Amino acid sequence: MNRRHFLAGSLALAGHRNLLQSMGNLALAAQPETPLNAPHDLLATTYSQDFLQSHLAAPGAWQPYARWSDRPAWEAVPADIRAAAVARAEQDQKAGWQVLPAITFLDFKRNGNRSRFEALSFGRRAQIQRLILAECLEGKGRFLDDIVNGVWLVCEETYWGAPAHLGAQKAGVGLPDVSEPIIELFSAETAQMLAWTNYLLAPQLDQVSPLVNKRIRLEVEHKMLSVARNRDDFGWMGLGGKKSENRLNNWNPWINSNLLVTNLLLEIDPALRLQETMRIARSVDAYWNDYWPDAAEEEGPGYYSRSVLSLFDVIWTLESATGNATGIFANPFLDAMGRFILNVHIAGDDYVSYGDAHRRAAPSGDVLYRFGKAVHDPQLEAFGAFYAQKSGWNAQGAGLQHAINESMASLSRSLPAVLDAAEVRSAKKEDVLVRDAWYPQFGLMTAREKAGSTEGMYVAVLASNNGRSHSHNDTGNFVIYLDGQPVTIDAGVEQYTAKTFSRDRYSIWTMQSAYHNLPTVGGVMQKNGIQYGATERKYESDDRRAVVSFDIAKAYPRDAGIKKWIRTVELDRERDAVIVTEEFDLESAQPISLSVMTPGSVTARERSLLIKTAASGGRDCELAFDSAGLAAKIETIPLADAGLRESWGADIYRILLNTAGPMQSGRLSYTFAPAK
Repeated sequence: MNRRHFLAGSLALAGHRNLLQSMGNLALAAQPETPLNAPHDLLATTYSQDFLQSHLAAPGAWQPYARWSDRPAWEAVPADIRAAAVARAEQDQKAGWQVLPAITFLDFKRNGNRSRFEALSFGRRAQIQRLILAECLEGKGRFLDDIVNGVWLVCEETYWGAPAHLGAQKAGVGLPDVSEPIIELFSAETAQMLAWTNYLLAPQLDQVSPLVNKRIRLEVEHKMLSVARNRDDFGWMGLGGKKSENRLNNWNPWINSNLLVTNLLLEIDPALRLQETMRIARSVDAYWNDYWPDAAEEEGPGYYSRSVLSLFDVIWTLESATGNATGIFANPFLDAMGRFILNVHIAGDDYVSYGDAHRRAAPSGDVLYRFGKAVHDPQLEAFGAFYAQKSGWNAQGAGLQHAINESMASLSRSLPAVLDAAEVRSAKKEDVLVRDAWYPQFGLMTAREKAGSTEGMYVAVLASNNGRSHSHNDTGNFVIYLDGQPVTIDAGVEQYTAKTFSRDRYSIWTMQSAYHNLPTVGGVMQKNGIQYGATERKYESDDRRAVVSFDIAKAYPRDAGIKKWIRTVELDRERDAVIVTEEFDLESAQPISLSVMTPGSVTARERSLLIKTAASGGRDCELAFDSAGLAAKIETIPLADAGLRESWGADIYRILLNTAGPMQSGRLSYTFAPAK
């Protein structure tokens, strides 16, 4: 048994954290060759009816956080957080409240725009939450009238969700049908916000008017709790006996985490409360049962905070409301899911991007800290504390101010972040830079020169399928960094519009394989669908190199005429280089074009290209290729989308390595290495 196999097998053993830590980052990062396998129906069996009947806190008895009246807990929050929160709430008082026009709501149906209404709606909710936290932190009653105004406005809204999600109602997109409430991401978020408002401030709101709390309960019952009790046909639930070929995505744990809090805090009927808790457990099991057996997050790092960490929110709430009596956090698969974020961390705030994500996808550090603490993973805990000090309520100075100004974090996350801030600030912090990771079922490899350093070449390769949630046609795509700066990239996604999730999704350039680091054969690109993916994956890693190979022939439609296309991507640690090799066999000779996407300006040399990296004074990267077999063409792609510009600047570049003429079979190779 070689070292790699030993390390991989060791990770599968629960309870050996100290042994693994003594072996360093490589040991912690290695993925098991044999699938871990997601637990089956773990929540429903752990939180059974008998267990809940004897352990679930009675209505009104669950008290996870300090209420407004518990002044010592709020006054123990670091002074800079209290001062910044109060100052921002004073600005909110002066700003007042914006209206949510029906005509703006109709933007999505009329022209596909979803951002204008969402900005108004999300802004209203963020403002309410800032006022609530400021009131709890200060405790003087100065913000109560403003909170009541905001809560009353939200209660008056016909629908608490996003216009883009109205396809779930029978009337379709347009205006919301008041007679058919639906549950989606932001309606559940809103219900959770109102539930915490009642929990934290009920006596204080009663002093303004006893009808405020009554209205909260009435609206949450009508728009949320009764809907959840009486319907099992929402696709995100995974209930109702309908099985899709696609896995459930972040909607399931995200919505259920908010429904669970709402149910536990506001449902006063013990039988209905228990029934809904059990339904939520079954629904989340449907998500968890079908998770990738190697614990990979198919939606990528950009969704980790609302997929994996929302699952943590669910389990933490169940444990808290049942007296922490089960020991469920010892499950090794849960820890493996959490550690995904370590294995896709490149440098700084950069993570391996794929699908509908942007370049920078830092996790919610406050939640990650709590996750690591719960599963007894010191490295995950330290990484969470590291990020908590950079962003969120535990940041300081400008970072804290930015978090308060821009925060859309739910109160379920803001409350522990604020109340535990002193603990998190004093905790051990570590910027984890894993050397190797391999997810054999999902098909994801990451590798760097050495653990704990951003120096040198870094490569990540995704050899999965094109039918993942939020996926692009990107099977076989690779991302390369040099000294922590991007060389080849996945551009990401433009701002969501009606087109993004329509039948025209793959007409958007960012979704197409020709705008990923992939071949185009005879003008034919990859196809979307779960059946279009990589096969015959092979992986090896040691101190000299990390290499993955796979066949991407089946990622293309039959029109491409590809019989075999073996792509091999190797990180040569001794040469400090990434080598990409294409071996192919086609049904007939076709012109071939190899796309290379880069944010750095490109300069032609005699037999290579020089790619400028973003680092001021840093090393540039040389792309070397056989100039006799390939000719380079460089295209500039201006970026109009604000999110893409934030990631990459005004332009990105597409390098096309074109064959000199049609080819039926052959071998092409090209290398990325620091320029000399």
